[in-house]
Amino acid sequence: MARKRMSATTLESWSDVDACLKAIAEVDRELAILETAQQEQIDAIKAATKTEAEPLQSKKAGLELAIQQYAEANRGEFIKAKTKELTFGSVSFRLSTRIVIKNLGNTLQALKDFGLTGCIRIKEECDKEAMKNLPIETIHAVGAALKQEDAFGYEVKRELIQEVV
Repeated sequence: MARKRMSATTLESWSDVDACLKAIAEVDRELAILETAQQEQIDAIKAATKTEAEPLQSKKAGLELAIQQYAEANRGEFIKAKTKELTFGSVSFRLSTRIVIKNLGNTLQALKDFGLTGCIRIKEECDKEAMKNLPIETIHAVGAALKQEDAFGYEVKRELIQEVV
């Protein structure tokens, strides 16, 4: 979105600014009421959907268990082929391998002790807060820049608006 340059302000006094702050607080209050109502409707829809979905999810879980039990009872048919193709889908057994780590700290230390640093992930990123303390020449030398700007802000005293309304 392009910035619009304002040639003159529509406010003529600090009391006008104060009136705008009051108006912002009132709009924020109305928005909060709308968002609360919206969230209540969303929560009601989620609760209704969950209630309607529970019997279907239970039925699906029962069907999945029945398929798994039948396939395990007939596992001998999966010796030559890992997958049994059927009209409406397929059933298969796959060998699954995963690493289970009981204590992350001990495992990391053991990997370091054995020199297996290739098995350790290290996420590298710039620490911008630490870089703020570097001399400006160093910041430029590493391909960064220090940008400072005087940012405008305002604060609305919402508790006063509730008393007035």
